[in-house]
Amino acid sequence: MKLKIMVDSSSGISQDEASKLGIDVFPLRIIFEDAEFLDGINITHEEFYDRLINSGAFPKTSLPNLYEVEQKVKEYVKEDYQVIILPLSREISGSYSAFKSLMEDYNDVRVIDTLTTTCGLRFLVNKAISSKAKNLDELVEELKNLQKKIRIVAGIDTLEYLYKGGRLTKTASIVANVIGLKPIISVIDGKVIVIGKRRGRKHAIQFIIDKVQEMKIDYNYPVYGLYSMYKENFQELCENFSDNKMKQSISFIENIAPVIGCHIGPGAYGVAFIEKEDELNS
Repeated sequence: MKLKIMVDSSSGISQDEASKLGIDVFPLRIIFEDAEFLDGINITHEEFYDRLINSGAFPKTSLPNLYEVEQKVKEYVKEDYQVIILPLSREISGSYSAFKSLMEDYNDVRVIDTLTTTCGLRFLVNKAISSKAKNLDELVEELKNLQKKIRIVAGIDTLEYLYKGGRLTKTASIVANVIGLKPIISVIDGKVIVIGKRRGRKHAIQFIIDKVQEMKIDYNYPVYGLYSMYKENFQELCENFSDNKMKQSISFIENIAPVIGCHIGPGAYGVAFIEKEDELNS
């Protein structure tokens, strides 16, 4: 099967990395009051967080250029490629629904609701690259089996951006910040869910460690580190893991993409991994 893989920029995969992997990364759009940017094209993650903190404006995110993506798909189909499109979860963005509608007449294209984002998409991309599936339907089945086991657990350092994004009331934000409350989030069934709250980063880090230790990591896959702007927050989390195998398995540390970063803000930290299947079925 001649395969082309397309994924959005929330995956954190840069254009240079995409070129080396032989895949396409379509950029999501980031809109500040004074300018619009293409994620990973004319604004880096570092530049985004600098603007987020210092511009005083809360950004919006928007779908990628659907026309350009469709033109690329047409080229691939004409060259007898099968195409798999991996947008971030439809619970987070409208990309999946837009692509699903756009590609409904293409027999050689599949659009998957990945139920994940950030490094979760990396797992799916790597699986698609290494797959020996004979056709698209087999590949889709493999990816859906893997997506059930993707786990992301992260702490948020500030509630300011959840409030600005309309996901938290002003009163709740003020109260939480006054007492130093730090939420811990996960991506469950495609939704970003608060799974716990602790006072102070030290207790939030311990909550993450305890949560991760409840699950059994499948070390046949890498472990990914996550942070937004401040890498030292992730390093603090990593240093507190007592499991050396966990630390040694972290193969990549990602600065969280703008489409997620605009809601969680700077200072987030966490891990993404694959949970063992036998633990899921026990």
